[in-house]
Amino acid sequence: MTVSNSASALGEKVGHVLEAAVARNMIPVIQNLGFDAGPEQMANGSNNKYSIDLVVRDKNKRPVILFETKYIRYKKHNRDKASWLCTAHYNLKKSHHSIRKLTAVLAGNWSEPSQEMMRSFGIEIVMVPFAKLVEVLRRYGVEFDWGEKDRDTPARSLVAFDRLSKAELNRIGDMFLDDIIEKLRRDAKSILQDDTSIDRRVSHVEVVLRTELNESILYEFDSVPDAIAKLASLTLDRPMSNNELK
Repeated sequence: MTVSNSASALGEKVGHVLEAAVARNMIPVIQNLGFDAGPEQMANGSNNKYSIDLVVRDKNKRPVILFETKYIRYKKHNRDKASWLCTAHYNLKKSHHSIRKLTAVLAGNWSEPSQEMMRSFGIEIVMVPFAKLVEVLRRYGVEFDWGEKDRDTPARSLVAFDRLSKAELNRIGDMFLDDIIEKLRRDAKSILQDDTSIDRRVSHVEVVLRTELNESILYEFDSVPDAIAKLASLTLDRPMSNNELK
C-alpha cells in the first residue's frame, strides 16, 4: 500500500508503540493494587466524549487516574494537542470528582509554554525527549531524525520500522520508558495506596465563582480555612434580598 506521508505515518506508529508501552507497564502495577485500568471513552456532564488512553478505576468503577500519551515532532503542533489535553482532562475532572490525578506522558518536542499551560490545568507532565526516541530507534535500524523537507529518509525508515517484529516493538517501547517508568509507577502507587482523605495534604485551593451575569471569578488560597473564610465573607457582605428580609 502506498503511503502519501511516510513521516506522518511513522510518527503515528511510534506514538502507538509508546502508548502501548505505558499501558503494558502500568496495568499490572495498577491491578496488583486492586484497581482496574484500560483505554476508555469517557463522557463529561454535558455528554461530550473523550477517548482516554488509560483510565484507572477503583472497585466501585469510579475513575481515579487518567493517563494520556502524546507524541509530536514539531513544536508548531504544540498548541492544538496541548489544548485538547487541557480541555478533555479539565472537563472530565469537573464531572468526575473521584479523579485524583491527571498524567500526560509527552514524547517529542514540546515547548515550555505548552507544558506550562497543561500544568496550569493540573496535569502532571512526564517527558520522553525526542533525542531518546532517536537513540532507541537507531539501534533497530530506524533513522528518526531528518530535516522537515526530507522525504527519502522517512520513507526508508518506515520500511525498516514495518519489518520489526512485535517483540522488537515491545522492547523499543520499554526502552522509550527507561528513564521515567519508575516515576510513573511510584506516583500511581502513592495515589492508589493512600486514603481518600485529602484535607491534610491540600497545598493550594482554587475556587471559581460564577455570578448571575455568567461571570467567572477565580480565587486562589494557600489553605482550606482561607478559602472558607473568603466564601463566608462574601456571604456576609451580600445584601439580603427582599424575600430573605421577610
